[in-house]
Amino acid sequence: MTNKKKVIDLFQSKGLLFPQTDQEIKDFELLNPIDSEIPADWNSPEEIIKRGMQKIQNIKSISEETLNIEINSLKMVARKGSNLPQHIIDKMKENHKKNDK
Repeated sequence: MTNKKKVIDLFQSKGLLFPQTDQEIKDFELLNPIDSEIPADWNSPEEIIKRGMQKIQNIKSISEETLNIEINSLKMVARKGSNLPQHIIDKMKENHKKNDK
């Protein structure tokens, strides 16, 4: 196996490249287990009542500043990554203010 193929296989298994074959998908799923987003007893109301309340283990909160930075970066990505002139940014903010009223 060539070094190029090894690098491609590694990237695909880590999810950095889209897997192209069934085997690549299996390799990705083995390395990246998917936790069920719904409880195992989701369809059994009696079991939900029996187990009672559950404690949430991990809550990821995002600060408003971080959220604004991400939104601004996505705005730039939507415009093919180029930075906008300040007068256009000001005009966009003005239009948003008008729409919020």
